[in-house]
Amino acid sequence: MSVAQKFNGLKDEVRESFGERMVALRRDIHREPELGFDTRKTAEKVLAALDGLPLDLQTGVAENGIVATLRGGDDGPVVGLRADMDALPIHEETGLPYASEIEGKMHACGHDGHTSILVGAVHALCGMRERLNGSVKFFFQPAEEGGGGGKVMVDEGVADDVSSVFALHLWPGLPFGTAATKAGPIMAAADAFEMTVRGKGGHGAFPHQTADTIAIAAQIVTALQTLVSREVDPVQPAVLTIGEIGAGSAFNIIPETARLGGTVRTLDEDLRRRIPERIEELARGIARGMRGDADLDYDFSYPVTMNDEDAAQHALGVISALFGEENTLELPNPAMGGEDFAFFLEKIPGAFIWLGVGEDVSYLHTPTFAFDEEILPQGAALLTALALESLT
Repeated sequence: MSVAQKFNGLKDEVRESFGERMVALRRDIHREPELGFDTRKTAEKVLAALDGLPLDLQTGVAENGIVATLRGGDDGPVVGLRADMDALPIHEETGLPYASEIEGKMHACGHDGHTSILVGAVHALCGMRERLNGSVKFFFQPAEEGGGGGKVMVDEGVADDVSSVFALHLWPGLPFGTAATKAGPIMAAADAFEMTVRGKGGHGAFPHQTADTIAIAAQIVTALQTLVSREVDPVQPAVLTIGEIGAGSAFNIIPETARLGGTVRTLDEDLRRRIPERIEELARGIARGMRGDADLDYDFSYPVTMNDEDAAQHALGVISALFGEENTLELPNPAMGGEDFAFFLEKIPGAFIWLGVGEDVSYLHTPTFAFDEEILPQGAALLTALALESLT
């Protein structure tokens, strides 16, 4: 039997059997978004959706994460499938009837969809248990959005017996129903920093008596852009963005301090380790030249999301068999966004996959992000097929 024949009708089967339940779960999660590790209600909803299935359940992983294990017919390898559960501190503006009921919180990155997709895959694979020559571990992870929940789960040892691992992400900009991945780096290392600029405050009318932290900070923001444009090889991807700046309490007072917050994205580990030193040298040189100083607090956050070559080719083959060759995309380049599935991939060979939700969909991390829920059964079918093909 060919791979395509093996998956014939799988998308329709998942849609007909679990489609409505996935949509209902997604909307329930969407109404009550939770941030970081504080995903207790979301975890409770997932556990309710898994009730009665032949699973070994481990709760309280990384505070509110869940690991559900489905043991197949033979003592074969263990395949991991992972979804993230947390939301973002964004005020929703979609106008959906099931929009967030929690002020200032929203599922603006599709994690409600990822969680519902994985629940659908659990149900589908439980119904195919006798076909599995091994086991499947389903990881429901909190704190993807900056909390490093993936690292905590991995450090707690729940993936120690996993031989391969896969995850997907709903992706605006790709045609609906297509799926894409690549071998090697698919997402960048995502690091963060905060900088405190210190000077001498005073009256806005007498700047010569001060060391103006706002003026110093403005010079630093401009100069930091030259680290990428003038110190990084032009063919080597890198991003340095200042996303936060704060100072002052009144229009006529020069403040004692100013604060900058930013992110650095890289694909090369040597460059990643070199940039903090240059940020500090450049910022301090400017600040001291203007009679102030600057202190840097740098956090190496998420590593490069690095797909295993064999796992990526395995995923592309499954996508092609399930969705058709015309809906299978081998990416030419990675994206500079970050993803903490990288911590799983540091330990276990696997692949991260983008699932297209449309070219005209509002982008991730925006207050208007929404997607067609018809993608849910397609995603569940894809995760199901990845596990089946790995274990049969």
